[in-house]
Amino acid sequence: MLPFEDITILDFSQRLPGPYCSAILADLGADVLMVERAGFPPETRKVFPGLFELVNRNKKSMTLNLKNPEGQSIAQGLIGRADVLIEEFRPGVAERLGIGYDRAREINNRIIYCSISGFGQSGPYRDRVGHDVNYLSLSGILSIPGQPEKPPSRPGIPLVDLASGMFAAISIMASIRRREKNGEGERIDVSMFDAMISWMSTRAGRTLVYGEEAGDEHLSPLNNVYETKDGKKISLGILEQHFWENFCRSIGQGELLRDPRFSNPAERKGHEKILLDKLREVVSSRTLSEWEEILDWRQVPYAPVRDMVEALEDPHVKARGIVEEINGGEALGTIREVLFPVGFSGFDRAIRRPPPKWGQHTEEVLRGLGFTDEQILSLKERGVI
Repeated sequence: MLPFEDITILDFSQRLPGPYCSAILADLGADVLMVERAGFPPETRKVFPGLFELVNRNKKSMTLNLKNPEGQSIAQGLIGRADVLIEEFRPGVAERLGIGYDRAREINNRIIYCSISGFGQSGPYRDRVGHDVNYLSLSGILSIPGQPEKPPSRPGIPLVDLASGMFAAISIMASIRRREKNGEGERIDVSMFDAMISWMSTRAGRTLVYGEEAGDEHLSPLNNVYETKDGKKISLGILEQHFWENFCRSIGQGELLRDPRFSNPAERKGHEKILLDKLREVVSSRTLSEWEEILDWRQVPYAPVRDMVEALEDPHVKARGIVEEINGGEALGTIREVLFPVGFSGFDRAIRRPPPKWGQHTEEVLRGLGFTDEQILSLKERGVI
């Protein structure tokens, strides 16, 4: 038995945070129904090729015109049967569409209603629009460099979307547990900006705890990326004294160990620029393949910097079985999906159904609500579905 196979989720979200949240719960067994815009497929299905398919497996899709009173009535009927509702409209929009929290609670007082928005349901930024880069900027994360002597840069993956989706999933799980105890539903207010403030706080300890300006303690030449002789990249994570010593011995650089400037963490901190230049010189003296022959990954934390194709073909990834081939249906054929990235002893991870076609399950859902074929045809003709 999957943990959430008795949980029904109604997902009105269209962008990445909400679908990523419901994908986590669907992977764990929840019955997720995506409610998509009627009329024509939303652009989120195509804006990043393959992204939609990766975050919408294990779900069903129906179309609905929420600007139509009949469409709102159907949505409200679905709310009456759901355990969880996820939406990521701007604050106030769900209310105008007849599916706001107060109305949902009137219909179903056990509903767990999760709203995901840029800045939350309250505060001076409540109605402000934004994207990943804006939340990263406002939270202070874009001011934090990741490597010595390099300016901060925007991450290549949508950190804010993924983080807020994960916080939403965790919060829904917590609310399900709470409802088991008291029988009550509740409103969950997920702010993407708040999520980034939380993540930023892991670098703001000096400010939060001691009231001092944040430092650069997280930066070190021993925790950095270097270029090899053949122009490839390798990462070193040799912060601990024993890893530093293992590295120096592995490469035959005993003089680095004997140099008092690099003998312990405190001394290395005081001579970082010299050590950075030295490591650049050392690493650039050999090719990546030569470094992989010299360094023992049991004794020295290092790794080549791989591209996405190389990472997916990694033998450890294959051995862990995290990437699975599935039948994506007539339109897609065989595709690969990345499974939920945690193994459990009590059940097997599996993709139960491929990502749905737009509105694929509309008629099935409506029949479950008691609509006849004639009524469904009429709804189609009038643009309700």
